[in-house]
Amino acid sequence: AFFVSFHCICSCYTHSTTMTDPKEKTTPTVPLEKELQEIMKLVTMFTLLGAALSFLFGREPGTLPDDIIKELAPSIVVVCGFLISYEFCDVMGVGMAKGRKGILEQSYKDLPAKEDEEVYLRQRVLTNQLEQMPLFIVGTFLCALLLNGKVASILSLVWVVLRRMYASTYKRAGGKKLKQIGLAKFTVPCYFICNTMVMAVGIQAVRGYVR
Repeated sequence: AFFVSFHCICSCYTHSTTMTDPKEKTTPTVPLEKELQEIMKLVTMFTLLGAALSFLFGREPGTLPDDIIKELAPSIVVVCGFLISYEFCDVMGVGMAKGRKGILEQSYKDLPAKEDEEVYLRQRVLTNQLEQMPLFIVGTFLCALLLNGKVASILSLVWVVLRRMYASTYKRAGGKKLKQIGLAKFTVPCYFICNTMVMAVGIQAVRGYVR
């Protein structure tokens, strides 16, 4: 769980420090030492949040719920709801956008060098949702199984709402610069939710192993 969360933190931080407007001539860089310091601060912060979640809301370490199905059911409903919305709104949304732009009628060699903006934005939403799914799904189910099913379902529901708001905002961002879209107010809380759940699961597992 620690390495999954650490990988996500590194990826998110690297993405945020290298993504710039394509019209800008210079690309800001972050010294490696500074980057590592910032990453370790994030790891420490999420470890503390995970410990708080484990000690305050986790069940007895090393034990499973009496009724596993009942404990997991709320989280299963939330995850299935997100997957259905992803399929209909994001995956099929890209296909419908391509249909509106006539891209489906063209052969590969006839495609324009620069992708249509609406198609690009919808494709980016689809890709980013997919990138976030492993940590979300694994974190949600392990949190429900090892810590607390109600807490996992509530956190995952907040995550889903934020991700749907992220998708809706990004799809309507035509003509705007990346800094103007305001995606951080959706993505940052989602990073906190997923990384905290995964860290809590790891800490809960360690507590169960050493008890």
